[in-house]
Amino acid sequence: MLDMQERRDDTRTRSRSRVLFVDDSRLMRFAAKRWLEQRFDVVLAEDGEDGWERLCNDTQIRAVITDLMMPGIDGVELIRRIRSAPMTRVRELPVLVVTSMEERAGRDQAMDAGANRLVPKPFTAEDLIDPLQIFLRDAEQDETGAYAPPNIERNRLGLLSRMRQATSLHERLGLPWCMLHVRLENRKEVAERIGARWGESMMRHLERALLREVRIEDSVGRSATDTYSLLLPATPEEGARLLRNRLRRSIARQPARFPGRSLDLEVSFFIQIPQFGDEAEALLQDGLARLDAPANVTPLRSPGTF
Repeated sequence: MLDMQERRDDTRTRSRSRVLFVDDSRLMRFAAKRWLEQRFDVVLAEDGEDGWERLCNDTQIRAVITDLMMPGIDGVELIRRIRSAPMTRVRELPVLVVTSMEERAGRDQAMDAGANRLVPKPFTAEDLIDPLQIFLRDAEQDETGAYAPPNIERNRLGLLSRMRQATSLHERLGLPWCMLHVRLENRKEVAERIGARWGESMMRHLERALLREVRIEDSVGRSATDTYSLLLPATPEEGARLLRNRLRRSIARQPARFPGRSLDLEVSFFIQIPQFGDEAEALLQDGLARLDAPANVTPLRSPGTF
């Protein structure tokens, strides 16, 4: 029978899920611990061998984040050991793999070995926290189905398909609807200065910022290299303005934080009100073109950011 101290320890463990972070880089371990410990109980391992020992001995670990390239037991071998472990609690753990875009073969091997998600470098705090929360929530979710994410389309074709559906529905019912286009103005600058992968990481950060603010029935779509377009069903212009203003405030408070570097986002907005008879492709092209108007730009980047 558990004594009082053991009961308190067990309650704390349930309230803060324990996550194992495996990386041979001291900087990565330091950054990950600083970010993750805001939400989780964090255990660090210096390499795959150290990580495997901790998994075998610590029954409270609920998820694993591992680097791919490490001396000795690398990330792929660690995943293979996890998926073939005799202990069910280890074998069924969600595993996130931190990897650079150049490690194509290793990324494929990691997924084949049983990784749940790839986290591209450079990564932000949200790149780690958001998928962990989803995996852990899904593991504990009851049958009520309380969680439903907004719609997300990560390519232009998918977005156009949703636009055609929205146009058909709203014309048939005679309802207003709006689109809100959001462009990351400093994506190109960041990509040219410190690398294309950094620009893409900032786009992932912007996508998450948008998804946190929209409704379940809304859609967020990648409409251009530097732009997301939001479909807002049954939303009048005033509703779109309220969302735009809320996004301005929230994005200004959410810089993209990477290990050793923080980048603020410089964004522009354009609210578009579709008319009956508008064709999806022409509608989207017009909305993206209107983003070029200087009056739409909302600078959120602080001087000396990078």
